[in-house]
Amino acid sequence: MSPMKRMFAVGALAAGCALVLGMPISGFAQAMMGGDATLVSQIQTELKTATFHSGELAQKVNTVAGVQLHLHHVINCIEGPSGADFFAQAGYPCQGQGNGIIPDLKVAVMHMVPGASAALQEAQICQQLALQALASKDITESQPFTLVVSRHLAAANQDLSH
Repeated sequence: MSPMKRMFAVGALAAGCALVLGMPISGFAQAMMGGDATLVSQIQTELKTATFHSGELAQKVNTVAGVQLHLHHVINCIEGPSGADFFAQAGYPCQGQGNGIIPDLKVAVMHMVPGASAALQEAQICQQLALQALASKDITESQPFTLVVSRHLAAANQDLSH
């Protein structure tokens, strides 16, 4: 197969996989071209950002609105801009770091990256906990959730570090 045909075939495969995963085609292609190490590094950056918002920033605020803002940041980082619960008005602190923790972990699982499957499970738990905490209007209920979310995000990061 000529190099041009091979490049077209890889591009078509990447586009097809991206569509199946519901990811932006360009992000999937970047992950494919950058290799597994680049993908893991970008996921770990997203995880660290989300962990900072849940484990540090959400712990330091003293209003429900402040906790909810940082929960939106966490959800936005977990789901990425294509996520069902992505709330653009809150801001996207993971912008430029990847396509979202869950979409990027799905690619890592597809590439059979060690620890990616366990990290994806942790991220999905975080997503559910963050959404549950976001529904609360009581800071004494929602703030402890954010600490649990940060611990699961750290566990996901640890899963990818092995």
